[in-house]
Amino acid sequence: MATSTTSATSSSGGVLQSLGVGSGIDVNSLVTQLVAAEMQPDTARITRATTQTATQLTAVGQLKGALATFQSALSSINTQSDFQVKSATSADEKIFTVSADASAAPGSYQVEVNDLAQAQQLRSSAAVGDGTGELGSGNLTFTLGSKSFSIKVADATSSLNAIRDAINSATDNPGISASVVHGTDNSQLVLTSNLTGAANAITVATDSNDTGLKALVYDASHLANYTQLQEPKDASITVAGVTVTSATNAITKVIDGVTINVLAKTSGTPVKVTVANDTSTVLNRVQTFVNSYNTLQGVVAKLGSYDAASQTAGPLLGDALLTGISSQVRRALSNPVASVKGSVNTLAALGITTNKDGTLTLDVSKFNKALSANFNTVSSIFGNADGVATVLSKFVDGQLANGSNIDSRNKTLASRQKQISNDQAVVVARQQKIKDRYTAQFTAMDQALAKMQSTSTYLTQQLTALSKSLSGN
Repeated sequence: MATSTTSATSSSGGVLQSLGVGSGIDVNSLVTQLVAAEMQPDTARITRATTQTATQLTAVGQLKGALATFQSALSSINTQSDFQVKSATSADEKIFTVSADASAAPGSYQVEVNDLAQAQQLRSSAAVGDGTGELGSGNLTFTLGSKSFSIKVADATSSLNAIRDAINSATDNPGISASVVHGTDNSQLVLTSNLTGAANAITVATDSNDTGLKALVYDASHLANYTQLQEPKDASITVAGVTVTSATNAITKVIDGVTINVLAKTSGTPVKVTVANDTSTVLNRVQTFVNSYNTLQGVVAKLGSYDAASQTAGPLLGDALLTGISSQVRRALSNPVASVKGSVNTLAALGITTNKDGTLTLDVSKFNKALSANFNTVSSIFGNADGVATVLSKFVDGQLANGSNIDSRNKTLASRQKQISNDQAVVVARQQKIKDRYTAQFTAMDQALAKMQSTSTYLTQQLTALSKSLSGN
């Protein structure tokens, strides 16, 4: 007598494939629902913790980024020297241009350009041939100002072309460029100094007795060997009646902190130079400071906000980290600078005021008036040791440093993320065990039902057969 049974394999895949055969129940769906219901508290906890931690990490990152941008703006106004920027203008930039550094004193000057600096250029006397003929052997020594270098010339490398190449490739060459110009039936060596100034004159000497090399010598006793195409010359200018010379056309020592780059001679009429405090650059730096603070304030407001209509809170609402930073910055912005005497010792007195939403507004007109009235007072309010920008810069530096509250918060959140990941792994493992348990239980039930159904079928068959047998008798 054969019976029909449902067997379950030992592997999960085989078990799941045979589930429901005996009972007709969708066991897979039932197991999934039971596991989900049992695991729901743990799953919800993990999901909630993951979302909260990720949200806070993002929020702290946004706060740190806004502080870094604010610090960048502060770095250009947090010392008095940052305000000592000067502008210098030339009344005729075809004659000369001018620039000034922080040490320049405001003022105006009349400048005459008497001469421009230039570099020496020499052309040797005509040499027979096309520049490839041999000139002899020995050493040629070239001097530029106080520096010299030598090249060794052998018969095979004594042509003008070879000498040119040796000069240009010499590693100790202080600044002489050589070229060869080729005429119709001769070639000539051209030596050009790369350095301007009367002191940077070129001389050429040799230890050779060969006529060809001796013809390249140039000094006070051998001027005829070369034609001077351009003499070495210093620049010369007259400022406020005082004449000064310079080896270059960039003249730096006549007016403290001012560089005059001469381009052409004056024609008898002096050109005016004006040096002034660079209020435009200062204004731009302060405007950048105001804008970056407003960006920071916007981030702080968003992170600590609460929307009553939607009952949605910002990720750092009521957080001591956010409120502490915000209050410290606002205090520094509003406090008077004690080291600055008088009534003009706050940002508000300079035209930088706080709006209802916490942002700042810069009154450009009022700020420019303050700069014009007392430039040093403005720089002191920002850049003194207790100045607004100095105090804020030190505070923000501390907030961005390793070991700061922000750094500690990031480390705490990162540690929390790691713990959540570990908890999630434990939950996943527990979930699998629960699933395996339910699967095993329903598999056993299904197998039992299958056996019962098989037995029922057998009994039914036997009873039917018996009934037929009895009826026949």
